[in-house]
Amino acid sequence: MIAQTEQFTLETEGGFSLVNVTERVRDVVRASGVQEGMALVFYRHTTGAVILDEHEAGVTADIEAVLDDISPVERDYRHHLRAVDFNAHAHVRTALLGSQVVVPVKGGDLFLGRYQEILVIDMQTERAPRYVAVTVMGE
Repeated sequence: MIAQTEQFTLETEGGFSLVNVTERVRDVVRASGVQEGMALVFYRHTTGAVILDEHEAGVTADIEAVLDDISPVERDYRHHLRAVDFNAHAHVRTALLGSQVVVPVKGGDLFLGRYQEILVIDMQTERAPRYVAVTVMGE
């Protein structure tokens, strides 16, 4: 069995930056040599998420609008009482969405549905480099 982990960096604007990482993950899978197995895609931060969805402007806007309804940026969060940072909304959103997805690997490629893409949502309040780890396991 092969198990290999690679990391890549994303530069985002913060706020609500949605980045399609499908091709970058596909490159890691292909380079691993795994033909049948799985790929774990993990966002290495507490203020962002990894989801499977269609990368389409309407879907992106809808996700952002619903997250704004559930966990608005401007709210009295207990996390802000520390007065260190003011990004509690991003932590709450990450807890709801999750920081990783697992995608099957079949025939040496990601075994995604027709409209499924791997999307990273950075919800931190400022621009900064972000890190995505991909672990590919299988035969």
